[in-house]
Amino acid sequence: MNRLQRILCYVLTFLLLISGATALASDTKTLFTQAAEALDSPLTEALQTGTYTLRTGETAYVPSVSPEITPYDERATLVLPVVNGMFETSDPTVVTVNEAGLMQAVAPGAAAVVYHAATGNVSFDVTVSDDALPESVKAFVYVARREFYETARSRLPKYNKYTKWYYGKKKEVGWCAVFTIWCANASGNNPIDENDAPSVADGATVYFREGQVGNQYDAFQSLGRFTGIPRPGYLVIYGDLNNNYRTIHTGIVVNVEDRGEGSYRVTTVEGNMSNTVKSYTYLYDSNRDNHTVGVEKGLKLQKNMSVLPQEEQTDPLVQYKLHTTHWCVFGFCASWQ
Repeated sequence: MNRLQRILCYVLTFLLLISGATALASDTKTLFTQAAEALDSPLTEALQTGTYTLRTGETAYVPSVSPEITPYDERATLVLPVVNGMFETSDPTVVTVNEAGLMQAVAPGAAAVVYHAATGNVSFDVTVSDDALPESVKAFVYVARREFYETARSRLPKYNKYTKWYYGKKKEVGWCAVFTIWCANASGNNPIDENDAPSVADGATVYFREGQVGNQYDAFQSLGRFTGIPRPGYLVIYGDLNNNYRTIHTGIVVNVEDRGEGSYRVTTVEGNMSNTVKSYTYLYDSNRDNHTVGVEKGLKLQKNMSVLPQEEQTDPLVQYKLHTTHWCVFGFCASWQ
């Protein structure tokens, strides 16, 4: 093969690689678009299925007259849908409903809530449970997932919509904690300052408006809400085994599967992972819990993350490879109890 032939061969190989990469990127973008379109908000899901789950003691509007998720800092302009009918519950000992369509979860059980609208009756099967996710947490998890699909793992500048909202000016910094705060506000939660932690009532859902991971830890730790057990809507904080540094990065837990014997399959959405929003799924071993490191003397961070078995790695949009082999789960910020 002469020199010209070799050059042509290299060029052809390069073009084929570029073509393949372009096709793969296009396919991935299509998958993200499809996932975003298929993602239902809690309200949309209720309207489609005719079912709703409420946590005991909480309130929520009947889906037919409920507003969509509204950012906390925009709630002053929130306008509720017009009520044009009456409401009825089949069992007021389980769930009540007032003339505005606001349901109150009274006790665990199931009841039918009917909206007798001018256009016809609409019925919802409402289940009340002590273990149901709080309404604000449902919204938080949904918003985190929505941001992952809509950003589609594209590289974002340090000065992006999350940091602009938080700082109000151009400031190029790490933004993993800022991403969690943005999602909290966007889901209707009111992130508060660390100094306001003493005002948080027992059992209340809380997110903190702290842009540094260490401050997030301090705030939840001060409430006794830093734990080794994951739940959807919690924040996860990672540590670094190489230097025993405990607050290297944070993300949002969006799904948890209890595998038994202290093992959990955890799915997260995390901002500022290589300047993107990414979703990870991994196995977490709570038997090697680190959340008391730094509180109890003599403890050091332990490796407690492992890769999900190959046969379970079925979502092409999720990252199954660990970000690095020397990170571990430090613990989880219990935003709700």
